[in-house]
Amino acid sequence: MNIKLLKADISKIKSDALVLGAYKGVKFSSSGKRFKGLKEIVKDLGFKGELGEAAIVPWRENYKNIIVVGLGEKQKLTEESIRTAAKKALDKAKSSKLKSVVSELLGEDKLKGLSAKAISEGFIIGNYEFNKYKEKKEEGKIEEITVISNEDYTSEFELGKILSLSVNYARDIANEPGNVVNPVSLSEIAVDLSKQYNLEIEVFDENRLKEEKMVGILSVGMGSKTPPRFIHICYKPKKPKKKVVVIGKGITFDSGGLNIKPEQFMKKMKSDKSGACAVLGIMKAIGELKPDIEVHGLIPAAENMPDGKAFRPDDIITFKNGKSVEIHSTDAEGRLILADALIYGSELKPDIMIDMATLTGACVVALGNYTSGLFTDDEKLSKLLLNLSERTGEKMWRLPLDPDLNEDIKGTFSDLQNVGKTRYGGAITAALFLKNFVGNDVKNWAHIDIAGPAFLDKPWKFYSAGATGQPVRTIVELIKGMEK
Repeated sequence: MNIKLLKADISKIKSDALVLGAYKGVKFSSSGKRFKGLKEIVKDLGFKGELGEAAIVPWRENYKNIIVVGLGEKQKLTEESIRTAAKKALDKAKSSKLKSVVSELLGEDKLKGLSAKAISEGFIIGNYEFNKYKEKKEEGKIEEITVISNEDYTSEFELGKILSLSVNYARDIANEPGNVVNPVSLSEIAVDLSKQYNLEIEVFDENRLKEEKMVGILSVGMGSKTPPRFIHICYKPKKPKKKVVVIGKGITFDSGGLNIKPEQFMKKMKSDKSGACAVLGIMKAIGELKPDIEVHGLIPAAENMPDGKAFRPDDIITFKNGKSVEIHSTDAEGRLILADALIYGSELKPDIMIDMATLTGACVVALGNYTSGLFTDDEKLSKLLLNLSERTGEKMWRLPLDPDLNEDIKGTFSDLQNVGKTRYGGAITAALFLKNFVGNDVKNWAHIDIAGPAFLDKPWKFYSAGATGQPVRTIVELIKGMEK
């Protein structure tokens, strides 16, 4: 799909459809007011301008159709409202088998340049489909979208495009099944990305993993015929202002290991690599934007399978930082591979280190399917991430790193055990476990549990079912903001 922004007269462009926004009460912008009789027609169709509403009306002259989308109350308009409205317009256009669409810059009269970034994200993320394995593709494909604005918001619009295409890149990898993306092929994808953007990259094989004492990755990967990998991909500007490390859990398929998952919980476990895919999406965006920030992407990758070689409950492993861990469940494997990455990332001495992982079902129980759990002791970093996530729509909610729960992960025969003694507070005890592997010199660390929103069972807002690419946009916005 080709998408562009033009500063032009909306009445002088031809297209299959024109998209106009209307606030609650069917209040049009100046563009919408040009089309006499339109307000009465959509009102007769029952359209009220509520967010999520859309109506299509056959028209004349330059536009064969007009699609009117609801923006809700003007005073409550957000970037998320615009993304959602853009997706609704796409759905109407596709169902009518239209090929080209012109849209006014929805919400420009209130949000100015922010609306340009938001509409770009709404159209590109909203147009995403993962259908490469379908013999017959679904009918209705938009070939061209032209957004018309009153001012030149090219930089904001292009930023939205970069972020959205990076999100969709991450979604493509996350949606691939385990027979296509495994630890080795994931590392090959990372190598291809590094070549495309001239990024530095190292991939650790089994021998290098042993040299680096990455016992978590090695242990989790022992039961699979496909060996584990550790990926370090890096962007280094000439004079970096800060250094950031982003870490993503890369379990390419999670059977649970010897503590095998029940059938209903093993489905969709291709999505357990979503954190790793988000890191690759972030690095793609960084390669495009080239900020004055040094960014290291770390991906511990393994397939967790049951086999005669697989690691076992009661095994005790000792990590490079000296912490010993008794395995109480092989299905709590993500924190083991992240531990290696956190130790390695700490040695890079970053200003900020963030890990993201589909880590616990407990976080989904606590926050639902659409909100990530944020864990950090740093108040400034917490506030920044929460504020950014509110703007990007990649929702987060801060949960406590409650020190009173440290007793729950204290080992009987080791320093730690890899699950809590009870099922209560499981997302918190997982985060507390990870904290043991963050170096003392790293003051700004955050853990984001994306188990809920990383992969959706059904469409939501402007996302299709499947991988969402969260929290790519939030983390890239964070990194960009550090240039100031």
